[in-house]
Amino acid sequence: MECAVLTMFVDRQDLLEMEKKYGPTLRLKLDPIPMKDFEHKMLVGSMSGGREHDVTMFIARDGGYIGIQKPMYKDSGIFRAPSGGLNPGETLEQGIKREMLEETGLEVSIDCFPLIVNVVFTGPEGDERAWTSYVMFGHDHGGEPAPRDTKEICCVKLITRDEMMGELCHKMMITGWGGFIYRAMLTRAAFDALDNYKANKGK
Repeated sequence: MECAVLTMFVDRQDLLEMEKKYGPTLRLKLDPIPMKDFEHKMLVGSMSGGREHDVTMFIARDGGYIGIQKPMYKDSGIFRAPSGGLNPGETLEQGIKREMLEETGLEVSIDCFPLIVNVVFTGPEGDERAWTSYVMFGHDHGGEPAPRDTKEICCVKLITRDEMMGELCHKMMITGWGGFIYRAMLTRAAFDALDNYKANKGK
């Protein structure tokens, strides 16, 4: 489904160039997702500077993918793909490479940009916040995974595609947290989009 994808931090021409270089890029619009009060307050705080997006990368390594865990859900067994926000003036490519280095300690290259996801998060009082995720796949250039931003990330781990789409998505869904439900849906959609990208590239 087509959806609006631009946010104030993302330049239209940069987005078009990224899609031309690393696409084709599918667009997915999800139904609104309710958030619990504590996570909705965190979302509102992160959007206070005008940010309405994240860049997410599934980093391929040794037959699996890099997953990250944050302090607020440490020891939960939940890991997900690393993500973060662009700084004003950054391109998508600059921003995702910086964020991946901060969260995983790895220098990365982009392999493809197969998916853009648009969603509206709703708070307990009915407040609605639109959010866009720019989802890419890439690979690292060696070295040991270890977060540089240890306040934001507490653990980095190699996990398989099957684990990401199965056990870990299940763990996120049963928390009832809107943010985790979104990440689970995004993960499954990302690998579907990757398969579609590979099929199209093979034609």
